[in-house]
Amino acid sequence: MFSKYLLLLVVCLGLFTSSSSNAAINYAVNQTVSKSKKTKATTSSASKKSKKSKSKRSSKSKKSKSTARIVKDSVQLKQERDSKTASLQMINDNQMKTKVQDSIRKTSLLSDNNNKEGYYASMFSNQSKSTTIQTLEGTASIFKSLSGWDDGKFYILTNQMPIGTIVRITTPELKSICAKVINSLPDVGGAIQYRLSDAAATILGISNKIFKVSVTY
Repeated sequence: MFSKYLLLLVVCLGLFTSSSSNAAINYAVNQTVSKSKKTKATTSSASKKSKKSKSKRSSKSKKSKSTARIVKDSVQLKQERDSKTASLQMINDNQMKTKVQDSIRKTSLLSDNNNKEGYYASMFSNQSKSTTIQTLEGTASIFKSLSGWDDGKFYILTNQMPIGTIVRITTPELKSICAKVINSLPDVGGAIQYRLSDAAATILGISNKIFKVSVTY
C-alpha cells in the first residue's frame, strides 16, 4: 500500500517538473521572439531614418546643383548680352566716325572755290580745243570712291565713250565738274547710262540716287 503512494508521488513530481520545464521553455521562446521583434523594429526604424537622411542629402545636392546651374546660365547670358552690346556699340561708333568723316570731307570739298570743276578741268579745256565737242543727255547714279575728296579727281563709268576720255558733267541746275572715264558700265538694262563717283555728286549738289545729267566730251 505504501509503495503505491510512493509511486503516485513520483508520478506527480514528474508531471510537475515537466510542466515547469515546458513553462520555462515557453517563457524563453517568448522572450527570444520578443527580442527578435524589437531588434527588427529597431533595424527597420534605423533603415527608415537612413533612407530619410539619404533622401534629404540627395534633395540638398540636387537643389545645390540646380542653383549652381542657374547661376552659371545667368553669368553666361550676361556675358553674351555684354558682348552683343559691345559689338553694337563698336558698329555704331564706326558708323558715326564714317558719317563725321564724310561730313568733314563734303564740307571741305564744297568750301574749296579755287577749282570747282576738279583736277581734270584743265585737261578738258585743252582737249576741247583740239576736237569737236559733243553733248549727250542721260540718266546717272552714284558709286563710292575714295578719290575726289582731297585731290579733286572725279570719275565716271559709261559705255558712251572710250575709257580715258575727259568729260564735263552738267546738271539741270547748270552745276558742272570735269571727270575721267575709268571703266565701262555694267549692263543694267539701259536704264542708267552713267555712274558718277560720290565726291563728284557732292560737288554737283546731288542727293537723289538717280538723276539727269548732260555729258560733254
